[in-house]
Amino acid sequence: MEAALKVYELPMQENGRVILPSELRRALGLQKGDRVIIEAEGDQITLTTAQLRRKRAQAIAKRYAKPGVSVVDEFLAEKRVEAQQEIERITPDAEDAA
Repeated sequence: MEAALKVYELPMQENGRVILPSELRRALGLQKGDRVIIEAEGDQITLTTAQLRRKRAQAIAKRYAKPGVSVVDEFLAEKRVEAQQEIERITPDAEDAA
C-alpha cells in the first residue's frame, strides 16, 4: 500500500541548508550524521537513504523470484554453459588437427 503524500514547506537557511522536520527524519530512520541520497529530475527532487533504496530494490526483486530457486545458482549455470560454448567455438576439433 502506498504511503500518503505529505508536503512540507521548509525555509532555506544560510548556505542552502534545509532542516528536515523531525516527523520526516523519523519516517526515514535518520540520525545525526547519516547520509541521504537526493535525486534531481527536472524541478523535482527525491530524498531517500541507501538502506531504503536497498529495501525497495529487494521488494521489487522478490516479486520476480521463484520460490526455492537460487538466482545466483541459475546465473552461474548460465555462465558455465556460455563458457563451455566459447571453449568449443575457439578450440580446434581433433579431426581438423589431423
